[in-house]
Amino acid sequence: MQIDYTAEQAALQPKLASANINPTSFLATDYLNHFNEIVMLMEMVPDMPDIAEETYEWQPKSYQQHFADSGFTAKDLAIEAFEKAPDPIKTRFTKVCSDIDELVLKTIEALKLVNAPERGLSPQASDFIRSRIAEIQHLLMLLNQVIHGKLEDAVEDTTPTFEEASMAAMMEESGDEEGAQSQEDIDKLFD
Repeated sequence: MQIDYTAEQAALQPKLASANINPTSFLATDYLNHFNEIVMLMEMVPDMPDIAEETYEWQPKSYQQHFADSGFTAKDLAIEAFEKAPDPIKTRFTKVCSDIDELVLKTIEALKLVNAPERGLSPQASDFIRSRIAEIQHLLMLLNQVIHGKLEDAVEDTTPTFEEASMAAMMEESGDEEGAQSQEDIDKLFD
């Protein structure tokens, strides 16, 4: 995709490369750390279910908030560059971030339903968590492509996965109006 930069954007580009900010997208890969930390915690959950409670504290963080809170050397420039990023890149970036936030939060909610540290996770629950991690990692790969200015490659499939469909079906079968599983359904995941 050809991007037509404004004069203001073109004047900012030389500063970006030396600050470890992509001069094509106006974005920095440091933002990926916000997601990588939660993925690393989730990866430990199937083998150490007591770690799941540490995931419950994770909350989405905007690009600007991440850099405002970070030790990134050029954090002010990173925030300024984001605000001046080309619209097609910023739009795609925001969409993929929103998808990741939603998937991570849904996975954390699922962990709260199936986590029983004293008994561990059932093989099905562990497989579910691992499949969710793979989905999140796929979205992180797309986000990385956007950060590197490769919008053509950053097209995702929004079809629900088998795991999402299975979880939705399980919640529907529970009969609870709010979609919560019955204790019996949760216990089956640990047997």
